[in-house]
Amino acid sequence: MKFSEILNSVREGDSEQVTIPEKWGQGRATFGGLVAAVIYEKLMKSLEKPRAVQSIMVSFVAPVTPGELDIQTTVLREGKSAVQVQSTAYQEGKVVAVMLASFGSERESMVSVLPELAPEFKAPGQVNEFPFIPGLTPDFTQYFDYRYTEGKMPFMGSKDTHMGGWIKLREPSSKIACVPEILALLDAWPPAVFTMLKKPASGSSLTWTISFVEQPEDCTASDWWQYQANIESSNHGYSHIDASLWDKNGRVAVISRQTVSVFA
Repeated sequence: MKFSEILNSVREGDSEQVTIPEKWGQGRATFGGLVAAVIYEKLMKSLEKPRAVQSIMVSFVAPVTPGELDIQTTVLREGKSAVQVQSTAYQEGKVVAVMLASFGSERESMVSVLPELAPEFKAPGQVNEFPFIPGLTPDFTQYFDYRYTEGKMPFMGSKDTHMGGWIKLREPSSKIACVPEILALLDAWPPAVFTMLKKPASGSSLTWTISFVEQPEDCTASDWWQYQANIESSNHGYSHIDASLWDKNGRVAVISRQTVSVFA
């Protein structure tokens, strides 16, 4: 199933259950960006009126496998401008993921600090495409077009703590990129710490926090987006990685921080 088909099935479904399809895996688990996207879609249905998302926190409690995913949502508090909503996902009666989303209406502010501009990268056409190799690269990567411009590819023993490049969904789209698409584009990159390893190893996101700076109104998921990640620290089996995603106009859309378990 294409990414848009998965989202449409979630949007059109009335039950608390969604179906996680095959071919979106990364090792023994389903791609975390897809898991976050479907949970967010279900969570959005609990809002009585539209509000801009300000931040999302996700805890990946256990691997999500293909099949039925039961998502239960609770509105924790709804104020005049802010709303806090929690969704918990279950498989076989066990918690596999928890999302806490914060929504807030815009208001006047005496402080204005602009985010950093997009880094200077070579154009996508000037760098090689990251290949999808069945049985070697994760299944879900076949749905994305990657162009590395900074740092090395996974398991090449890099000494650089930075990694980045261009990314887009291979699936053509004319619709403006919404939060689920942005989550997928942001999480589709491998953990930056993998570039520093000299041989393949497994790892998984433990927690993920995403702050939404500006949701683009003229960009699709099949436009080129810039991504840059920096390893802030890595020790004792855990890495802490900060990352940003810029739209095709060079505007930062989201800022994230991940805690990644590394089994190497």
